[in-house]
Amino acid sequence: MSIDVIFLGLDGVLFDTEALHLAACNAAFANAGLSLRWTLPALRAAAATHGYARAIGSAVALPPLSREKQRVAELFEDKHRQFHQAILARPPQAQAAALALIEDAAAAGCKICILTDLPAPATSALLERHFGADVTSLFSVVAGGASFDGPAGTGPYAHALHAMGVQPQDAIVIDTAVPALRAAADAGLWTVSVAPYGTDVVRPRQFITFDALHELQTSPFVPAPKPQLHRAA
Repeated sequence: MSIDVIFLGLDGVLFDTEALHLAACNAAFANAGLSLRWTLPALRAAAATHGYARAIGSAVALPPLSREKQRVAELFEDKHRQFHQAILARPPQAQAAALALIEDAAAAGCKICILTDLPAPATSALLERHFGADVTSLFSVVAGGASFDGPAGTGPYAHALHAMGVQPQDAIVIDTAVPALRAAADAGLWTVSVAPYGTDVVRPRQFITFDALHELQTSPFVPAPKPQLHRAA
């Protein structure tokens, strides 16, 4: 197989943001006057369905809170604000394995793209603090605030591939968020989950290498109910 484009998520893929998301969610709960407080397992359970950026959505999915649209919108806004302030104050560490993948892929002429449901300001802050002026030269596409809920073939992956003139079968998505992985699979892209939750996922410490991408025979991510991965030898 040929991999010409690699799409990377940010949460748990390029950066270790888990602790910052947990703190931001709990701060937003407190500011909203909710008694709910999450532990790390609770955040991971929510992220397994919603992704880290929108994990708080699992807390507002049921009535009566789900009927209070304005309150829900304010909760999301506050969580995003708390997270943005946290990454400015304490920039998270970049994952060494992901940086190695980027270096190897760039050297081989592979296009590297960032598509994330993190808000655009947080996306810019994370990338600029680590890569500085190299962001525009290193990444072919950078998009924050992406929505992965649209019909297959109409979402951010399809638009990005069309703009680059690349076929879905020549691109791969590496992410932790089920919505992003499912949208990519629906669009015909290869996918790899590096989520730190569940039992049948590739762990960050076993992050897939650029060389291993060319050895994949079947997509290593199968959507719910239980992901099953075929790991490259």
